Amino acid sequence: MRRLLWLTAAALLAAGCSASPGGEAAAEKRPDPRPLGGALHFTASDAAALHEAEEREVRRCMVGRGFDYDPIPVGDVQRRAATSPYGLLARGRADQDGYGLTVERLRKPPADPNAQRVSALAERDRRAWEGALKGAADGPREKIELPDGPTVSVSTDSCVSAARRALYGASWERNHYTLQSLRNTIVKDTLDHPLVKAAERRWAACMRDEGFRYEHREDPLKALKKRLDAAGSDATALRGTGREELKTAVRDAVCQAEAGLAEEISRAQKQVEKALPPARTSRLEEFRAARDSALRRAGVPA
Repeated sequence: MRRLLWLTAAALLAAGCSASPGGEAAAEKRPDPRPLGGALHFTASDAAALHEAEEREVRRCMVGRGFDYDPIPVGDVQRRAATSPYGLLARGRADQDGYGLTVERLRKPPADPNAQRVSALAERDRRAWEGALKGAADGPREKIELPDGPTVSVSTDSCVSAARRALYGASWERNHYTLQSLRNTIVKDTLDHPLVKAAERRWAACMRDEGFRYEHREDPLKALKKRLDAAGSDATALRGTGREELKTAVRDAVCQAEAGLAEEISRAQKQVEKALPPARTSRLEEFRAARDSALRRAGVPA
């Protein structure tokens, strides 16, 4: 039944594909603002290469500790790479994928090739395997205090942490969490900027002209998620929700373009980042250097 629903969703979204090459070219000219110059954003191919390199390091570590481990396949890096931190939609993507909600709801995550073998282990051996991979509950940890958030605790003796150190360097975890926190602050402040608020009001007026009574850009996503929850595994209800998703997302993308939302977000983000004190971005150069080194280790051409 699960496979049937997935095929239904895939066929539904494929049927909605009507983007023209000209439309895609126009979408490429639209700004795609990302905080901190996109330092925390990876292309699909880069993300896949880094995942595979990290999994190789995890396997090396696990084998070194006497455990079997098969690398986990890469997930949906295409969708993650295309997702805007500001919820911006390209018309071509909206035509094909809507917001990605219906397909994501039905998509099966990559199968863990270790699951069956680990589940067959005795309880003591299973705990030892999981402790080696993720770190023991009472093992050594690094505490990372974030400027705008809680303290993050990261295992330092797990094979996952060993793999990241090997690939990215010793300072990666601290720099990544710190800059991720800063990125979230930039996104929030940008969305709260008067330029963006004015563009969102134009967007809402545009949506109302087509009969969509939304005041905020997250409203259509909330409504669709509610419909998906109500649909459960009912194939007919899921098809109906998928069609509504495509219709809404396409209009959303058109209204974003008419309101100049991407352009205003880009202007607002520049103002927000310009106002940041230098101390907030002090880790950026070191992070970028570690990122570039990791891509080279993963075999990505410069």
